[in-house]
Amino acid sequence: MKHNKFTFLIAFLLFSLRAFSQFAVSFPPERIVFQRNKEDFGYIYITGTFTSPIDRVEARATSRAGESGTSIGWTTIATNPVSGVFSGNIGLKGGRYDLEVRGLKNDVQVGAIQFISKVGIGEVFYIVGHSNASGGSDLSPSLGATSDQVSSINPNTNKPLWDQYWLTANPDNLPPLQFSQLCQTCGMSPSADIPWFWSQLGDKLVNALGVPVLFYSAAFGGSNIEYFYKSAYDIPFEHSFIKYDLRMPYANVRNGMNRFVPRTGLRGVLSGHGVNDIKGNDEEGTNFKFNNGKVIEKSRSEAGYQDLAWMIAIACRNNDGVSSRIAQAQNEMVDLSNNIFKGADLNSIERYGTVMENGVPKDVEFRYDGLHFSTYGQAAAAQKWFEAITSTSPNFLSESEPLMASAPPLPESPLPVTLLKFEGQNLANGRNRLTWTTTMERNNDHFEVERGYNGISFEKIGEVAGVGNSTMVSNYNFTDEILAPVAYYRLKQVDLDGQFEYSRIIAVHGDAEDKNAYIYPNPVRDMLEVKGFQSGTLKSLKILDVSSTAVLQSADTEKINVSSLVPGHYFIEIKNEKGNTVVRKFVKY
Repeated sequence: MKHNKFTFLIAFLLFSLRAFSQFAVSFPPERIVFQRNKEDFGYIYITGTFTSPIDRVEARATSRAGESGTSIGWTTIATNPVSGVFSGNIGLKGGRYDLEVRGLKNDVQVGAIQFISKVGIGEVFYIVGHSNASGGSDLSPSLGATSDQVSSINPNTNKPLWDQYWLTANPDNLPPLQFSQLCQTCGMSPSADIPWFWSQLGDKLVNALGVPVLFYSAAFGGSNIEYFYKSAYDIPFEHSFIKYDLRMPYANVRNGMNRFVPRTGLRGVLSGHGVNDIKGNDEEGTNFKFNNGKVIEKSRSEAGYQDLAWMIAIACRNNDGVSSRIAQAQNEMVDLSNNIFKGADLNSIERYGTVMENGVPKDVEFRYDGLHFSTYGQAAAAQKWFEAITSTSPNFLSESEPLMASAPPLPESPLPVTLLKFEGQNLANGRNRLTWTTTMERNNDHFEVERGYNGISFEKIGEVAGVGNSTMVSNYNFTDEILAPVAYYRLKQVDLDGQFEYSRIIAVHGDAEDKNAYIYPNPVRDMLEVKGFQSGTLKSLKILDVSSTAVLQSADTEKINVSSLVPGHYFIEIKNEKGNTVVRKFVKY
């Protein structure tokens, strides 16, 4: 009884797995934020796979309770998808939604509805800078976002992998597109391990704008804009911990722009450089302006978007005060016609100041060492960035040209080979020519051609190499030398890992050149003779049972003794010295 229950459980699980895999969504992931345009509108891109036939894919988006958004009902996003994959999109107003996707065939749902929660249309920012943009001191701990609508890709979820990233700068060692709330212990890929004050900025923006916010960060403590410039343009430099050979620190911009930004889009870059570029000479301002301009140019080139917006913070205060040269350079860089905007005025945050707590003024330290922000300084910095982003003169959000998300690549087809057709034709010389066409191949090693005479049992008669991986149309052919009144064929498609699947079975009816060949007597009890075979000297006779298994064989003779066979139906293969083969069916009694 236990065995029966176990068998039933396995069968149920297998059935459930098949049912589930009939239709699946590959993209988007939960909590993703797609950049909205200046009209508060954006697109959610959707891709997925199916293993059962569908002729339509629909999606609907429902705004979440207590959050902004305008729901839409079931909307067709793809029709007549092929090769087991689909893609489409829906346009939505800014806000956050629960997304549902379903596949249909003749208006009947196929598989289960797929549900993806907390999909957003909002604001996406990319942070660059030094330690006052990345944080990291125990003297000034970070706060996590209070709003669930502030997100990042947290690199701390897989520390060993992220450690490898810092040793290699290989973007494959960055996290996948998996988003989470920007919590107190969460970082921001590619390079930040804590939220710093950006979580507080996110809360302010969500509250004011009513849309979700996503942060990426390439901030690198100890760096400056000069190192970003040199690593971007392959100009060697020496540094105790910034690895030029990995093209750090700019590699964090390049990798994030290539790996993450195409999927989400981007409002712009928030730059906090300046303090570490103070050199105390007359050229520091000119050099800062040149270096930052070249980094902007490179980032736009690698993002493939010449209008990529930058906000340049006014930030060059340290223990010696403010560098007027760099502050002037930062202000001079602002050029609205070139999508460069004035960022937070961080110079206005001095070391000491006053805050109001419970309605009472309190003297506090904003920079615990004269440069880096304290917890009070973090709150002040978040407020300064908020004011810069939401300022009405000019308004960054209405004046900038955001980089919109692009459609993701199609997922791999769940079908290793998509067979468009498989046909057979009897040629004038009596041979059978098989042809087949694929429209997609994935890890396809080869095809084995199998033949049978009863449509049930088959044997391998040849092999044709596959193209491996292809999304193009591929044509194949194989000629069977056998001469038979009817033969059945199927293809065994074999993957590189040895897994295989069979095609449908086709039948080819022949008109063999040895159509006068016959066997006698039929039915037969003992001695079977071949008569009328015209195309050369007989080489061999082979007796096959109905499973196409050879049970008798004779060489260089026109007779074969079948008395040892049990009564039933058999086939005889008659082959000459040229390799020509004729098949006839007989009955043994």
